[in-house]
Amino acid sequence: MSENSPLLLNDKAVADNISPPRNNGGGGIIVTTPSLNESPHTPTIDTGSDRHRRSSVVAIAAAEAILQDRKKGRTQHAQQEYESFYRIPSLTSIGSLEADVAAKERLEDERSKTKQKISSDECHSVPGIIQQISSQIPAVIIAAGLNFMVGIPFGASYFPTELQLQGKEVLGFRMFLFSTMIAQLVITFASKFDNGIGLQMVENVPFCLELARIVMSEQSDESGTTSTLFFLFGASSVLVGFVFYLLGRLEMGRIVYFFPSHVLVGCIGGIGVFITITAIEVATNTTFSFTPQGFNDSIVSQFNLLLPVFAFEIFLRLMMHATKGKYSLLPPVFYCLITPVFYFSLCALGVDIDDAEDAGYFFPPIKSTESAFSWSLLDIFTEIHFWNISWKAVFKAIPTMMSLTAFSLIHVPINIPAFAISTNTEPDMNAELIAHGYSNFISGMFGGLQNYMTYSNGVIYSKSNGRGKCSSLAIVALTGFIFIYGPLLCVYVPRCMAGTLLLHVGIDLFIEGVVESYHDYDSLEYSGIILITITMTLAGMDAALVAGFIAALSTYAVQSITYQHPIKGAMCAATLRSSAWNRSGEAQKILLDKKKGRERILVIQCQGHIFFGNSTILKESVLELLVEKRKSGDDPIVVILDFTHVLAIDSSSAMTIEKLKDSIIKSFGVEVVIFVCGHEDGFRCHYDLSLKVNGGAAKKREGSSKRLLDPIDIGEEDPIMFETCKAPIHPNTSRAQARASVTARALDVSNSHSGYKNAVMADIPNSHVCETLDDALIFAEDVLVAVQDAMILQNDVDDRFRSNILEGSGMAVKCSKTQQSSLEEMARAFLTSLCTGANANEIDKIYRLLEPEMYYCNDIVWAQGEESKSLKLIVDGSLLSLLEDEDGARESCYPGSIVGELGLLNGTRRLTTLKVISDKAVLYSLSQEKWQLLACEDPTVARFIDVIAIRYLSHRIQHVSNHNLFGKRSLPV
Repeated sequence: MSENSPLLLNDKAVADNISPPRNNGGGGIIVTTPSLNESPHTPTIDTGSDRHRRSSVVAIAAAEAILQDRKKGRTQHAQQEYESFYRIPSLTSIGSLEADVAAKERLEDERSKTKQKISSDECHSVPGIIQQISSQIPAVIIAAGLNFMVGIPFGASYFPTELQLQGKEVLGFRMFLFSTMIAQLVITFASKFDNGIGLQMVENVPFCLELARIVMSEQSDESGTTSTLFFLFGASSVLVGFVFYLLGRLEMGRIVYFFPSHVLVGCIGGIGVFITITAIEVATNTTFSFTPQGFNDSIVSQFNLLLPVFAFEIFLRLMMHATKGKYSLLPPVFYCLITPVFYFSLCALGVDIDDAEDAGYFFPPIKSTESAFSWSLLDIFTEIHFWNISWKAVFKAIPTMMSLTAFSLIHVPINIPAFAISTNTEPDMNAELIAHGYSNFISGMFGGLQNYMTYSNGVIYSKSNGRGKCSSLAIVALTGFIFIYGPLLCVYVPRCMAGTLLLHVGIDLFIEGVVESYHDYDSLEYSGIILITITMTLAGMDAALVAGFIAALSTYAVQSITYQHPIKGAMCAATLRSSAWNRSGEAQKILLDKKKGRERILVIQCQGHIFFGNSTILKESVLELLVEKRKSGDDPIVVILDFTHVLAIDSSSAMTIEKLKDSIIKSFGVEVVIFVCGHEDGFRCHYDLSLKVNGGAAKKREGSSKRLLDPIDIGEEDPIMFETCKAPIHPNTSRAQARASVTARALDVSNSHSGYKNAVMADIPNSHVCETLDDALIFAEDVLVAVQDAMILQNDVDDRFRSNILEGSGMAVKCSKTQQSSLEEMARAFLTSLCTGANANEIDKIYRLLEPEMYYCNDIVWAQGEESKSLKLIVDGSLLSLLEDEDGARESCYPGSIVGELGLLNGTRRLTTLKVISDKAVLYSLSQEKWQLLACEDPTVARFIDVIAIRYLSHRIQHVSNHNLFGKRSLPV
């Protein structure tokens, strides 16, 4: 490949793009790169080397950040030193740019903290204190002014226009301010933010109207209506506060994220429509309804009152579009200017203020001239009379209160993280939930409304440099002043100002919920959003909650069927290997045969939730796979259904799976169906599927009295027995070994069975349940071997579990295979099996280099991390390989296995700990010195050890625990 090949970047190209790190004089590393305007050598294909290079750039940026952090203690208040840390981004790659931008943000944050420290030092002086106070005054005034401005329209919207309540606008205005003051006071002392702004939860206005209409349907007198309504307001706030506090105290802040996103977005869209309707009602002082009469009364006949609202809203939208969102203070400043502009318009048109008031352009005036100490200030605390409460209305309002509570929960996980990002603060969600619990509980105890820490007002306050407890308390005091004297000023505020603010908020919420979400959700989810929005608009909050519940369930059910097929994939087991490494050559020959071996095993892996909606698809897909296999002439002998990746199975699906087993066996002639439950407790369902599909519960094959490979429980009084060697399973035998020994227990077969396939198949259960796919593959391989020659399997099992049949000292072993042979003969036999193609002289040469070693139960052959000095041939006994850094990672090692070969050949330290688990173990050891001697004197013989290591590594690669069954990548082996 040429030097300028577009596929690779050579060293020279990299060197041209990356200048060497240089010292900035202060010990920091500077990485300089070309700007984006330059034209660096850019490859046309994103190769692995390019990705590695970008990764290196990110690592250099991270190292630079570490050095900067270490240098923090030595850089004191000097901004120019921080300036020298940052240079132009190095590589024109996304990774490097993101890393450099992140580094720049960290540096800016550090500068900010340094400035704060300088400010704190200066604040100890009198001029510093005066400067600090004066710098906070604008922020405090802006925050309190926003409370006043927002309180006017929303205060007028808490009560329906049809509710005949004297001074309800003033009452609602003070309700808003009281809840806001409580929120601000609690946030001052309980929140982790020093610049948070509390506000009444204005998004809950539709719920307040719904509660009011419920009460009005049950009570007609004003005293009883207000008593019940204010009780419901307070009870709702207490309930919201209790839930907030409970979630925070139990550290369950993340639970609020489990609400389906599209359901919440649908609620936002519906509330947007609701607030838009409220804007029309507030601006016209009428009750709107989706009827011809409602349109005529609220819009057509009152269009003169709506005209200034529409005009102001259109003008504001045009200004926001022209400025492209650059000015966050534009909307609040615009709202403040509506009142003087309206008065100027009246003056320019020659309209008298009294005439405008009579025409409905202003809120009704307060009839009594109230002083600061008038008892009317306490109206919001004295409206509840328990003897006038309609408990029937309270009971009827419970669903709405629950909906209000659920909807209130979504604001904190939205506002808090967003505000934390905007103010560069690390949030504590649980602490903020507890703070919200306090504020809502206190507000509710006085009959107040719900509140929260607002995002929009908080950002404006923060950008105005507002922070600290003193400033927060000043906001509370100024809001209290507005609470007293604000109603006297409200009468001079035109309705169009309140209507414009409500209309703007309503349209924004509708756009956010319905318009902007169009491209973020699929058609089904978006249909749910539209359904919730329409339902909330036409039928109210309770119906919207039901619609949201239906939308969530429908989406879950359909997506479970559509987006995740119950079958992950299917393949034959030709390239899969179980942990039964050391089968005899005869058994290996059977398993490698295309007509008799692993290619006759079909593995089908299932995934996700299997329920009534997709269980039929599962059944049909499995049967279709078997039909395709039959057409191609590859009918499987064994089918493995792997449910390891299945999260849950409902009862109806479990019954379908039970019927599927019968269909596979009867319709396709499959000899054995193996189910992998993936869990030691069985399938993830209440239905006893393990028992139903197990061969023990299935109908026995015709003419069988005892079945081969039958799963029989192992107990202390029921030891595993062999035909010629009778010894109980040892108590130290591993769980995997004991489970695999179930196969051996059933193999007390006679020579008459050998070679008679039908006779053997009559003794094999037609279904079986395993915990892991490895267990299932071992069982399937045993079936294939037993079908051809049961005695081959018998001998393999004898060798695999020889530790269970030792007699006497273990120096002489008597079993059916070795015919009283010595350990020496056994070692030679194992070497012959392992060293394929070796002659007797070569086997003898290897054997003479081995030294026998005796170990006892719980002896450590080697420990993890030790130097590798030898390999071991297990001749007798059982060992356990343990990975000490991982909980439960282990593997049993049986006679005929070689262990430690990788460390000997590769020179690595021991990767696991090897422990004896049988009473005794005999190992034959090849030391490092003798191995090196063999490699020098006879490389041909030494090559057999290399081949064994390669064979074991290939087994590891193909083992089912490491095999990506249905992945998109494959090793070129």
